[in-house]
Amino acid sequence: MPDLLIAPRHPAHLDRTVEALRLVHEKDRYPLVWPDDPKAWLTPDSTLGAWVALSDGVVVGHVMLVEGGAVEHAGQLAEAAGVPLVGLAGVSRLFVAPAARGMGIASALLERVEDTPTRRGRRLVLDVVDDDGPAVRLYERLGWTRVTQGPATWTTPSGTRPTSAAYLCPR
Repeated sequence: MPDLLIAPRHPAHLDRTVEALRLVHEKDRYPLVWPDDPKAWLTPDSTLGAWVALSDGVVVGHVMLVEGGAVEHAGQLAEAAGVPLVGLAGVSRLFVAPAARGMGIASALLERVEDTPTRRGRRLVLDVVDDDGPAVRLYERLGWTRVTQGPATWTTPSGTRPTSAAYLCPR
């Protein structure tokens, strides 16, 4: 793979980021429900910062940080971390385009958010569908600690609430 650049996401990246997300959705059904406005889905009000992985100018990955209260099971995460909700920052919208997988891009994106000034003074947390899939295996391999799991606040297309697991960053 050509050189990889992890860069702050700019508005000019959004169309290419949506295209990468569409490829992920078509292959993996993430997100489970395609948003009516994918650009809005990638820019929620709770956003603290966002980054893209670029390979030859092509967006091959994405990650963002959101206010900790936007993460599933935020109360339990804050309690486990020993901080108030405002002391959390949540990893969100992490994905890698199917053609770019297996090259360490997700790990590089997570490393970037772990080192960002936006995180300063906050404990990193995340939630994920608890399906023992690649995302769960990635977080556990990188040393993230599972704090809790339980029904998500959102529903699948069939109307069920999947189980989500909540994790604390090891640092």
